[in-house]
Amino acid sequence: MNDFHDWLFQKQAFVESVLEKNLPKASDETHLNEAIKYSVLNGGKRMRSLLVLAIAEIVEVPPIAIENIICAVEFIHAYSLVHDDMPCMDNDDLRRGKLSCHKKFSESTALLVGDSLQSIAFSLLSSPSLQINPKNQLQIIHILANAIGVEGMAKGQALDIDNTNKKISLDKLKVMHQFKTGALINSACLMAVLASNNYDKKTLDIIDTYSKSIGLMFQIKDDILDKEASQEVLGKTPGKDEKYNKATFLSLLGITKSKELAATYYEEAVTVIKPFGDKAYYLASMAELIMTRSH
Repeated sequence: MNDFHDWLFQKQAFVESVLEKNLPKASDETHLNEAIKYSVLNGGKRMRSLLVLAIAEIVEVPPIAIENIICAVEFIHAYSLVHDDMPCMDNDDLRRGKLSCHKKFSESTALLVGDSLQSIAFSLLSSPSLQINPKNQLQIIHILANAIGVEGMAKGQALDIDNTNKKISLDKLKVMHQFKTGALINSACLMAVLASNNYDKKTLDIIDTYSKSIGLMFQIKDDILDKEASQEVLGKTPGKDEKYNKATFLSLLGITKSKELAATYYEEAVTVIKPFGDKAYYLASMAELIMTRSH
């Protein structure tokens, strides 16, 4: 695992440098650019970007395409967190151990930060400099657009709101989180494959299955950590799922069965990538990292 941790440290530093390079420069006229930078460069784990980079160990992807996909995914993720923390949504004062955007600046600024980050993400993906097949580039844009809209992240958030104070079936809960959390993870992984000039359909199908298993495992771990982790470790207010009677894996299955289900998805993820052989080392290690994370 030492090799993986070295890789992890190196890639996380790479992601931070790429994000900073592609953020808008600070402006004296408004606080918007300052708030955008604050919301993006605030100590995230960069799991989605690391998955992109792990896939780039399997299929060859032009460096500029990797950079732009990483930025697009992280900017979209940051936008979703900024909006999610606002009073009209989850109403959280903390994000990653710091004041959430609307508390640091204002609600109106936070709203504009999210809008701006979404726009910048698609500007990066539509850049003519990506060095990939134009047809694939269009498909990449299409995949991300679907992943964050009414058949993706936004739908998942709406289902989460609608199902608060309700007991729903396990199948409905899975569908909700496949949209809310899983869609962006899945799209990040698929975009990484589509940016390659030497992938095949089998590779795309394997990564699709892997990323969907990872997405559900990631959400189950989130539910568990909301219950078990402290505010200092979690970096945000714990216990909110139970306080607001959210539909979660823990509320439906309990802690033991939730951990068992997460382990099942972990096994599915590492099993499906076995055809990649040694090239899947970092992808398998990422699955283990997500499975064992403490925050």
